[in-house]
Amino acid sequence: MKAKELIANSRQRLSLSIYIVGGVALLAGLLAVVLAAATDGEPTSVELPDYSGISSSWQNRNVLGDPDAPVTVQAWEDFRCPACAAFNQRVKPGLVENYISSGKIKLEYRHFPLQQHEPGASLAAQASECAADQGRFWVYHDRVFQATSSGANAFLMERLIDYAVELELEQDAFTSCLTNQEHKPTISESLQAARTAGHNGTPTVLVDGVRVDNPLDYGAVSAAIDSRLSSDQ
Repeated sequence: MKAKELIANSRQRLSLSIYIVGGVALLAGLLAVVLAAATDGEPTSVELPDYSGISSSWQNRNVLGDPDAPVTVQAWEDFRCPACAAFNQRVKPGLVENYISSGKIKLEYRHFPLQQHEPGASLAAQASECAADQGRFWVYHDRVFQATSSGANAFLMERLIDYAVELELEQDAFTSCLTNQEHKPTISESLQAARTAGHNGTPTVLVDGVRVDNPLDYGAVSAAIDSRLSSDQ
């Protein structure tokens, strides 16, 4: 009888342990859901490039660099384009460090929202121009590209406003600008200019008007810039 009682007691303790472990796992899962719901839609802290080393006079809305730089690089982009986000991550930092900071080039961002990425692409483009009204185009540009991989929901109006709040832009002015679509004509004009120029994809990167075949390769972009700098000497 004692052996049977020991076996029964062991089974009871095992069952109790299983229930406890299962209960802990269930509570952990519920806690994760609650925390996710509590933070959904709220701004989060992100690490962004620092433009403090570049003179404010070299940050003119969507143009970054010395206005008198000998070479101009244009990047025709779409904020929802993954390849454009890759250009921003892989190529632009090197351009800033090796060419823009020293006054060798100026980088112009040109809006080219693609139809398959609408309405978020055009809305984000408008939002970036609203940020430019407050002298914060480039940091906002970088923040939006960080959200590209998150999909369409990252480009809803409330999320675009969240990014402005994260970056400490004046919220009322930004929200008014975006909700009233104050820069819609600017984006439409840029889109038409891209079509007129025959651009058919993003990113399209031009160095003094000449297209770079592989814009995601920093070496290719750098070589094109160096070639132009050499010809200007």
